[in-house]
Order: sequence, then C-alpha cells, then structure tokens
Amino acid sequence: MIKTIINKFRLYSSYINMGNGVRELTLDDISPNCQISLQGAYSLKEIVAPGMQVADMGCGYGPLQQVIEGLGAKWIGIEPFTSESHIINASAENLPFEDNFFDVVIMNAVLEHIPDVSKAFTEVSRVLKSGGCLVGYVAFMECFHEISYNHLSHKALEEYSLRNGMNLEIISPGGSFGIDYHCARLIEPFIRFNSPFTRFILRPLLRHIISGQISLMAFKRYWKNKLQLGMDTKKSREDSELYRRVQLLIFANGFEFLIRKK
Repeated sequence: MIKTIINKFRLYSSYINMGNGVRELTLDDISPNCQISLQGAYSLKEIVAPGMQVADMGCGYGPLQQVIEGLGAKWIGIEPFTSESHIINASAENLPFEDNFFDVVIMNAVLEHIPDVSKAFTEVSRVLKSGGCLVGYVAFMECFHEISYNHLSHKALEEYSLRNGMNLEIISPGGSFGIDYHCARLIEPFIRFNSPFTRFILRPLLRHIISGQISLMAFKRYWKNKLQLGMDTKKSREDSELYRRVQLLIFANGFEFLIRKK
C-alpha cells in the first residue's frame, strides 16, 4: 500500500511538472518587441488621411463607413456573409484586390473568426502598400463566440506579422481582463451580461482588484531588482514597468493593435 501511495505521488509530481520548460523564461522571452500602450493602439484620425484607400474587413453593415469617408478617404467594406450591394462579398483568405492596393486595413474583432488566420495575414500583407497599416482588435481570453477559431496572444500577432513582412508596432491590452469578463459570463443565467450591475459594479471592481495585484507584483519586482540583483534605480524602474505592462497583456480580454508593412 505504501508503495502504491509513493508511486501515485510520483505520478502526480510528474503531472504537475509537465508544463515546465527546459529553461526558465525571461521577461525578454515573453515581451513583444513593440510599444505596449495603455491608452489604445491607434486612432483612425491619426492614420487615415484624405485620398487613402481603406479596407474595412468584417465590416458587418458598415458602421465605420461614415467615419472613414468623413476623414476624406475611400471606404471599402468587405464581409463574407452579406448581400448588401455597397459591400464586397469576400473572405480574408482570398481578397479580390491587386497587390499594394490599400493604405489601411481595419480588422476590428475579425481575426478570431477566420479559419485560416495565417493565410489571412498573407493576403492582408499582399494588398497593403509598403508603410500601410493593419489595425483593429482581436480576442484573447474572451469566451468562444460567433464561431471563434483563433484567439491570438500578443506573441502570435507578432509572429504572424513577421512571417509576412510586417511589424507589430503598438499593442494595447485595453481596460478589460479575461477574469472579469468570464465572471460576468458565469453569472449570466441570473444577471444579464450587460446589466448595470455587471457593467458599473462587478466588472470595474474586479478590474480594480486585478490591476492592483499586478501593480503590487511589479512593485515587488522593482525592489528585488535593486536589493537582490543590484540593478540601478533607472534600470529597475524600466524593468518593473515592462513587467507590469506584459502582465496586463497576459490577463487581457483582447488587444488593440497597429501592424505596419515594411
């Protein structure tokens, strides 16, 4: 019996350690090689100029059309599930446009719904002009919704961009975490997801707790850097702030991003 208990303990220990890598990951391993913004990744007013060609992929019924045209650019809506006459019916994996056609491509909450996201990145890079931008939002820790395929991490966005001649320049975790989102979903049978209680009390409270915990972790890292590792104040402050921002990405519900073609 004792031998059986010992064997079960060893098996449990092996199971617990299955996820451990062959080395300890550093902050540089985990961090994206781009700016991590806490104020959003882009503003359409700053990247869209008169005369530009702007693709709004997964545009739905075109709520951004008026915004883009108001900035003096040409709006081209693309949607695979529509018969609207003013919207082009096409998928992100097979775009009916010439190379180097668009100045800006918008994919707002679209990437997670594309079956072949790798091919979509290749197509977007093909139709973008050199120096053109791909901007939008992608789900990360959100629940499966409306046929989700790819909830991308910040590292995935970076990798797909690099493979296709683009650079992830700015990423933003936004103000929502996966944890507060899922808690709101869990109580949905009793309280509506978008109820005033959920929107103005529960989720803000949880976000405050999570962000406070992350700030505390960064504070502890700052003093560990100084007292145990002997870092100077400037380097320790920079390291702990990068750590805080990366943790915000790790817990994020989704990301805003700005990707630029080389």
